[in-house]
Amino acid sequence: MNHIAEYDAVDPLQVLHINLLCLNLSLTPELAALMRRMDPRPFPFFALYALNGSTATGQVGVFRLPVVSTTGAADVGGVWAVSTHPAWRGQGVASRLLDEAHERMRAAGLRFSTLGTARFGVAHGLYEKLGYRDLYSPAMALARSDDLRVQPGLRVEPAGPGRLALADRLFEQLSRGWLGFARRHTPFFSFLHARSYLSAQELWLIWQESEAVGYAAAAAGNGVLRVHNLLLAPRVDPVAAVAALALAATARYVHVRLDHPDHAAAFARAGLRVASPSWATFMVKPLAADATLEEFRRDYGLDDGRFLISYLDVT
Repeated sequence: MNHIAEYDAVDPLQVLHINLLCLNLSLTPELAALMRRMDPRPFPFFALYALNGSTATGQVGVFRLPVVSTTGAADVGGVWAVSTHPAWRGQGVASRLLDEAHERMRAAGLRFSTLGTARFGVAHGLYEKLGYRDLYSPAMALARSDDLRVQPGLRVEPAGPGRLALADRLFEQLSRGWLGFARRHTPFFSFLHARSYLSAQELWLIWQESEAVGYAAAAAGNGVLRVHNLLLAPRVDPVAAVAALALAATARYVHVRLDHPDHAAAFARAGLRVASPSWATFMVKPLAADATLEEFRRDYGLDDGRFLISYLDVT
């Protein structure tokens, strides 16, 4: 590795190549421009690259993520699209890039860096070596749709492009009083739809009679409905909401990520198969000299059950 460069100094075809090689991500110049135009979270330099001559050997993207702490609105760092070209594997490329990303986050006044990953992956060990620690893991539930009871008056339907703003308003309403990832830059869902990260047809609005009471990010395939995110008003039974989703999607099986501890408890009480914790993990690294994991747990509600998180908000 000769040096580290920012996104604008790297051949965009090299960027696309390394992303397709490592992440199957089509990070074209057009997509990067869309993200920089619509998404306030990337740092101005967007991403960092290790270069060997003119060849990109590694990549780390850097985000400033909006969160809510016990003292109000805040920001934490987030690294995304961490990649190493297979020809340079095992040569410390990702470590060097992450060290540089951490320095830039620290210089920007951020106290913590965060990321989402899987504990069984090779990268998890690298993150641990660099000071990241597991602070949270969602539960996962599996059920036959026939074992789920549909609640009268509860129905679901795809949001579609025309009602993505309603989903944004629902989040703002239902996230009040929560900590952690309880704050978003808006418009949020229209951006995810524009960059093909979440189709508007895979965002489902949940209704109780004529009132919108939540949403779910869910997609069906091979008879299995995979529910990746579920946000509901407190009075809504999460098992009944998933039953309505399964009925609308005509899925025989349902696999649900349960980020809310009360939701996991509801599925367990219903006698359904629940794995808690799962392999998915949210990791945190203190950046400031006086920052600690105990501070993060306290200030963002992990210790008192007020931590809100979703795969849509973490990197």
